[in-house]
Amino acid sequence: MGKKKKVTVGYKYSWDIQSGLGRGPVDEIVAITADDKYVFAGTLREVTANKAIYINQEGLFGGTDVGGEGGIRGTLEFCMGESDQVPSDRLKGLLKGVVPGFRGVVTTFFSGMISAYSASPKPWKYRVRRVLKGWDNNNAWYPEKALIVLRNDNANVNCGGAVNNSDMIIPPGPGGPIFNPPVGNPDGRNDNLHTIHAMNPAHILIECATNRDWGRGLSFEDIDTDAYKRMADKLYDEKFGLCFRYNRQDSLDTFIQQILDHIGGVQYGDLTTGKLTAKLIRDDYDPEKLPLFTYDNGILRVQDDDSSSADKMVNEVVVTWHDPVTNKDDTVRAKNLASIQSVGLISQSVDYKAIPTHELASRVAQRELESGVSGLTRLVIFMDRRAGILAPADCFRISVPDRGIKNMILRVGGMREQDDGSLKVTALQDVFGLPSQSYSSGQQDSQWIPPDNTAHPVTLLKVTEIPYYLLSTVLSDQDIQQLPDDAGYTGVMASSPGSQAINYELLTRSGNQDYNRAGLGDWTPLTVLQTPLGPLDTRINVSVSEPWPVAGDSILIDEEIALIQSVNNNDGSLTLGRGCADTIPAAHAAGAVVWFISKEIVVDPQEYLAGEVVSVKLLTRTSASVLAVADAPENRITLSHRPERPYPPGNLRINNQPVQTVTGTGRITFTWSHRDRVLQGSSLLPTQGGNVGPEAGTRYRVRLCKGNTTLREEMTEGTSWCYPPQSMTADEAAHLPRWEAIDRFTLCSLRDALESWQGYSLSVSVSSGSIFDDVTPPEPPTPPVDPDKPVDPDIPVDPDKPVDPDKPVDPDKPVDPDKPVDPDKPVDPDKPDDRPDTPENRINVRAVYGNTLIKAGMAIPAKALSGDIVSGGNTLSIPVKAVCGTTLDSGADLQKPVKSVYGYLLVTEV
Repeated sequence: MGKKKKVTVGYKYSWDIQSGLGRGPVDEIVAITADDKYVFAGTLREVTANKAIYINQEGLFGGTDVGGEGGIRGTLEFCMGESDQVPSDRLKGLLKGVVPGFRGVVTTFFSGMISAYSASPKPWKYRVRRVLKGWDNNNAWYPEKALIVLRNDNANVNCGGAVNNSDMIIPPGPGGPIFNPPVGNPDGRNDNLHTIHAMNPAHILIECATNRDWGRGLSFEDIDTDAYKRMADKLYDEKFGLCFRYNRQDSLDTFIQQILDHIGGVQYGDLTTGKLTAKLIRDDYDPEKLPLFTYDNGILRVQDDDSSSADKMVNEVVVTWHDPVTNKDDTVRAKNLASIQSVGLISQSVDYKAIPTHELASRVAQRELESGVSGLTRLVIFMDRRAGILAPADCFRISVPDRGIKNMILRVGGMREQDDGSLKVTALQDVFGLPSQSYSSGQQDSQWIPPDNTAHPVTLLKVTEIPYYLLSTVLSDQDIQQLPDDAGYTGVMASSPGSQAINYELLTRSGNQDYNRAGLGDWTPLTVLQTPLGPLDTRINVSVSEPWPVAGDSILIDEEIALIQSVNNNDGSLTLGRGCADTIPAAHAAGAVVWFISKEIVVDPQEYLAGEVVSVKLLTRTSASVLAVADAPENRITLSHRPERPYPPGNLRINNQPVQTVTGTGRITFTWSHRDRVLQGSSLLPTQGGNVGPEAGTRYRVRLCKGNTTLREEMTEGTSWCYPPQSMTADEAAHLPRWEAIDRFTLCSLRDALESWQGYSLSVSVSSGSIFDDVTPPEPPTPPVDPDKPVDPDIPVDPDKPVDPDKPVDPDKPVDPDKPVDPDKPVDPDKPDDRPDTPENRINVRAVYGNTLIKAGMAIPAKALSGDIVSGGNTLSIPVKAVCGTTLDSGADLQKPVKSVYGYLLVTEV
């Protein structure tokens, strides 16, 4: 039995979700939870403007283990709703058509994994701060006292992996996000979570009065701002900040009354000024300075002397408040123990859920208890116009002896003018609180737009012949050995064409046969290179929503297989082992697709033979439809013995350096490492690894080429090759290709006439000088000279043989073009040269240091021309007299061919 393919036991679900949080802009988004677990927790002011973060919390809900429900991994965009906000490219790609900027609304857009096994997302909750932003005309009133900072250090919060979030920039196009180093630190995030930014209730009342979008739209001329400033100062000193969310399903009056109930205050229109004003109900007065009313100075009559007995009053108050740090309700109790001892427990519960701390809730509970157990006196007092100095919540004194009241402090609860001109004052014995109000709820119209469930064709996919290492993951060694030598299999990787695509159905065929259904495939995660990747580079930055790569995964870049050796979750970088399996390190351009091949590759189980042309179609499946066969594009691949081919050598080095260009200077040694596909099996070994194997029968072919012409080819079974060789004869040296004539070096593996699927091809550049200076063969011995023997032009001339200066020169003797030149022979500078200076008598040659390289590409020692080394890079005109021993001059001409002293061929006329 062979190895079996991994069984799919469930799915990871990825969604694109746009969420509306409320009216914007806001000051800051502090944290996000899902199922009461932290998805994101920021440092102070980390998210105050539009930005995107990458959430890496795949195990938040238990991961993919038994009983787990996955987690969250993907890109989350924050859009604060500023007046100039425009939709991101990602959002426009989701919504299509004309997409608004969603200005004035705080929104988020998440794209990525939201759960595993269950397609239902967990409820997300956002912790948001708004104090100074979002005011009418974007101008906050009295900003110095608007923010009241509180803390809850007793709350137990654990932001966990939320501290590993990273900022990122979202570039246009398919490139995806680029990671930057994370902002802040875990301590800073935890400190920010325990810090509470509450708003001064006086500022809440002012904004309710002035905001023209959702408030009353009053101008500041209609408001007694001095009264509100006094209220703001008092609440700021009391640390009485509130954390309120205004739900517009409640009326504005209800919302304002909730604020007043929390703080113990009143708001009303001042009859004397016509302005809106407010005041707090506090013990902040001097009783002796309060106005005193009697029957003699304003009281007409008193009704409803309704003092409650102590045995009917509450003696315990339970205040429910809301902790913004834990996002949970909590309670605090205030008790009158004497009354409980006397009449038993009489408890009352009050909801003040805008109170954000235990300390503040305790103070309010005590206030409520005092108002409930004091045996309050409630009176309705009819007074003449002298009571017009009173306003709601004002305190005053009365003296009514007939009711046993000598000097009682009352607080105005309400005033109403009667038909006879008198004033009806409802008064309450002074305490510091008001009754709470109830909440209401409503239903908003849905703005949801149904998703597009149409099945669209797959446009981004990769069809490949399965390499040997992948076959080893699904077949046993015995099964592989039984495969025919020319057997091959096809594999497919594909990217989802839309957010509603679930998976795809794979159809294949050979030649013109009918398509066969080869199975279902899941989408393969991918990313693209943001910058070019050189053959020697080992680090890339990636953005992939799900699943996140781990060390040991394999990727495919163009046609190169690489191994992920380590993952840096902070900056999203991967360290790679390059050139694995039957591939070699190659250069890849920016924008090249990176397939996470180990995450998902669908293998067609049909066995094919080398040379067959296999056609592939992918049918996209959504919850509502399957793509028609006719609408799916066809992709073809020709199989070419890939699983059977030997692996190319690894770890190619030149003079022990991993370079990609051969520089022709000095003797060069090429080294490499053995590879063995059978021994390596399903394991991936990067090119930098040492020897494995080699596989039996493997040889290595080295070629030196000029264009498509092979100048030299050698076969070896070892792991090194030197050029020029360490030892050679003069004849061998004379026929070796020079580096100047070589432009490419190639290396590949061969076994049983099969060449490795990939091989090395390195360009050759020539440095100054010649490598062959080091390998010039010894000069041949000089034969004795017979002065009477006719000159044989084929006999080499000894350049060091002394010249007889007295030997006459026959000027009419024709020049033998094949006669070797004696460079040391004296030259008669006065000897005339009667050849015409015409183009046909002139030819240019180029001198190269060490050996002289002539125009036609032949080489000759410098001493064949003159006694001195000719400098490299100079183009010279050589006179014909050089053949007869004349001095070499720059600018002279050459009419006849010259033969080298050492037998090297010189150029003939061009």
